[in-house]
Amino acid sequence: MKLLSLFKKPLIWLALICYGLFLPSRDLPMKPFLFKIPHFDKLVHFGLFFVFALLLYRPYKQLKFKYLLWAPLTAFLFGAMLESVQRTISATRDTNIYDFMANTAGALVSILFYYFLVSGKKWERFF
Repeated sequence: MKLLSLFKKPLIWLALICYGLFLPSRDLPMKPFLFKIPHFDKLVHFGLFFVFALLLYRPYKQLKFKYLLWAPLTAFLFGAMLESVQRTISATRDTNIYDFMANTAGALVSILFYYFLVSGKKWERFF
């Protein structure tokens, strides 16, 4: 039960990611301003997996794992898995290599962000 409580935040965030990725495309919010930004959906993928990896660092650190390796690797693996099954779960969504690359970039950038701006700081407890 302690393990589940450690990973509560990342699991909730993962559930939100799954909801967004498997939502039929007709149900996605349509805001004309946002969709005029080139590749806005890639920014969303980047942000989703950036936050997912950030939320994984602290639990892995508390478990004495190599958190700078396992948090982004976990985000990468979930990103790969979710992109590959997105086509089979949703009839209106498809697998996209550029979405996967944005997921991966978000997870990788989170390493630098966590290491330099979060780890060992007072506000680390919020992650």
